Amino acid sequence: MLKHFARWRLGSQLLKGSAAPVRQASKTSGAENSLAGTEEPQKKFVNPFSQPAPALSNDTISETKEERDKRLKVLQLEADIAHQEGRRVPALEFFKDHHWEHVLTLPTKSARIKYFAYLWQIEMKKEADQRKKAVRAEETERRVAEMRKERAENTHIIYGLGHTSLFLRIYDTTINHWQNNRLTRAMQFAPKMVLDCSYDEHMNNREATYAAKQLMLCFAENRMNDEPFDLHYCNAQMDSRCMQSFQRYIPTIHNPEFPINLHSKCFTELFPKQNLVYLTPHCREDLVTYNPDDIYIVGAMVDTMNNEPLSLAKAKRLGLRMARLPLDRYLQWGSGSGKSLTLNQMINIMLDLKKTGDWHAALKHVPRRKVAQNEFQHRREKDHWSTGTRARKLNIRIDHLLDFDEDRRQATSFATPQKVRQRREGLEFQLDTWATGKQKKKQRQN
Repeated sequence: MLKHFARWRLGSQLLKGSAAPVRQASKTSGAENSLAGTEEPQKKFVNPFSQPAPALSNDTISETKEERDKRLKVLQLEADIAHQEGRRVPALEFFKDHHWEHVLTLPTKSARIKYFAYLWQIEMKKEADQRKKAVRAEETERRVAEMRKERAENTHIIYGLGHTSLFLRIYDTTINHWQNNRLTRAMQFAPKMVLDCSYDEHMNNREATYAAKQLMLCFAENRMNDEPFDLHYCNAQMDSRCMQSFQRYIPTIHNPEFPINLHSKCFTELFPKQNLVYLTPHCREDLVTYNPDDIYIVGAMVDTMNNEPLSLAKAKRLGLRMARLPLDRYLQWGSGSGKSLTLNQMINIMLDLKKTGDWHAALKHVPRRKVAQNEFQHRREKDHWSTGTRARKLNIRIDHLLDFDEDRRQATSFATPQKVRQRREGLEFQLDTWATGKQKKKQRQN
């Protein structure tokens, strides 16, 4: 216990020592402001998670490499001590370089504790998956041993999977090579499509991670299609947050045999400018038909926080043609639902549009929760609701049941009442005076 306490005290002293110059600088700046006679403006609270992380320049943070390494060692010592004390902190072997880079950007200790707890949950889940995998492997070995023993004892021919069969078994690696071959053929003959990866500075860490996952899904779903596009990832800077996450999702993208097109250049330098069409939801011109000679561009950005027309501004700045999907023409959007689509949904829509040329078939990839129900379903639900309301308001007359005191067996709830209405005298129908008003005058005179 004293050993852990000594380590914790050493770590806290090192943290205080590394933070001392910053505090001293703040004190000196406060003293200068007091001597100058100016009061500091009161700082306004801003939620850091509602805005993208600003790019830090060298003027705002002057931290040398030695100071950064020293602070990293202190943080590693803090995480190691917390792990030895049994807190929700993973072991040091679990941490990767991108984890420590994120830890260095966290401003407070509470933020580091929350991030360590998040990584600890991931580590526990991985360990649980490994234990389940080991149990499944033991069961598989046991079943294989029993099957081999039974096969050795049996002298007859056995038909079925793994035995004598007329069919060939297709392995996952065979399907993988076949899909890669199809992508290679698409690079030679299929129409091209561009994903613009130049919006990393306009996204925060969470949005960049979502964008990387959607880029991975774009590649996977385009690869599974029968007639895929020739996808090109342009403006892909490998040191950006989005592309680093993308490399974690697909670690083999840098292999020479992997069928993917990654370009650090802009698409205007790779393709003729007259064939480029930027798909942006902020323009006014709808995409009516698909043209295989055009190269369509989709901006790889997740704008949950920042919904500015950045793609429109970039297309105008580059002088490109623009178009948008005719969503309002073919779909009726529900109340309160946004019209934003993910990148993989855009790829699926363009794949179906290229194959069928029908917008109704292509827009089936739009989530049903965003689209209002059709008129028939709405009318059916409304009739069902109104039927229940009428049933609740239904009243059955029972006053005629009270008249059958002697024989109540003859009384039913649907029997006709004995006296619903009495006949009045002077109400006989007369054809000669009907609709002339003479009958009303005679009644008034009487």
